[in-house]
Amino acid sequence: MAQTREKLGFKAVLAELKANGSEQTRKIYRSAGGRGDMYGVSYAFLKKLNKRVKVDHDLALRLWETGNHDARVFACWTADSERTTVKLVEAWARDDSNPLLSGELAAFVQDTSLAAGRMRKWIGMKGEYRRTMGWNIAAKLVMQPNRGPEEGGLEESEIGDLLQRLEDELQSAPNEVRYAMNNALIAIGCRPGWMKKAISAARKIGKVEVDFGSRQCKVNDAADTIKKTVEHYKKQGKNPTDGSAGKRRRHC
Repeated sequence: MAQTREKLGFKAVLAELKANGSEQTRKIYRSAGGRGDMYGVSYAFLKKLNKRVKVDHDLALRLWETGNHDARVFACWTADSERTTVKLVEAWARDDSNPLLSGELAAFVQDTSLAAGRMRKWIGMKGEYRRTMGWNIAAKLVMQPNRGPEEGGLEESEIGDLLQRLEDELQSAPNEVRYAMNNALIAIGCRPGWMKKAISAARKIGKVEVDFGSRQCKVNDAADTIKKTVEHYKKQGKNPTDGSAGKRRRHC
């Protein structure tokens, strides 16, 4: 007899999150910019739990409403991309004031048909977190050249516009936005046909500096990273977009 998949409800999921949090992980998340109420659940456990829950949109909505950091991260993993609306992602984006959660929310939005539309809007906003999410989405979309506009992908003609915007705005952008924009610049350089133009833009932009506070992060040199990445895949007869960065992964 075939086994039915375990159905975990809201209370059960919340209890599992709470039981598997730790003070050590809370310290790590807070040092990385996490804010507010949190259990401190490791990503290793979240991945295991995600295999049991998979997609559950109603659960995701309730988890987000708790305001708990870990619950909201898991909401981004379990929400149904096909049931997601502009109203929902805009509401979630307004709630966000946390660089860790920004990355997860951007990864979720890029998996929906709303991706390019939200990217276009958010990269032009003044708010640091919304703008950061916009560029995080851009970095993911430019690495998906075979994804059509009807699926939330970019038109090839938009890549040049993004590159020009990076040249014009990166150095004057807010702190977290600069980091996301630099990653988008690297992603454009790894897209087939754009390496030389992206490297030229990187040299015009110059060194990018970001204050990470106590976080152990670094800003990759865009020109150098593009060259090394393209060369690495070229040796295998591939493009960087053939790798994991070119997949529509939900987790950031």
